[in-house]
Amino acid sequence: MTKSFAFLAAAALTLSACDMVEIAAVDTGRDAARAVVAPIVADTVPGPAGQVLTNCIIDNATGDELLVLAAQGASADNITLVSNILARPATVTCATSGLT
Repeated sequence: MTKSFAFLAAAALTLSACDMVEIAAVDTGRDAARAVVAPIVADTVPGPAGQVLTNCIIDNATGDELLVLAAQGASADNITLVSNILARPATVTCATSGLT
């Protein structure tokens, strides 16, 4: 009984650690993508409005899109990707809400 409990406790701790690593990786990816998106947006919409749009773009990008943004930097493809994400209904709703 004690061995089973110890095993289950160890398994739970291991899974918790994995979740924490995954969360940290996602946050790092989001931060890296934000570092690319912010200047792209600021070229057209500087200041606080640009920050709102950047947050909406990051919040509405898929995990794969965040990875692409973070990896490729401010490329022509990423500028197009940012425009495509910004055109999504959920991103438009986010931006409208944040800017009004």
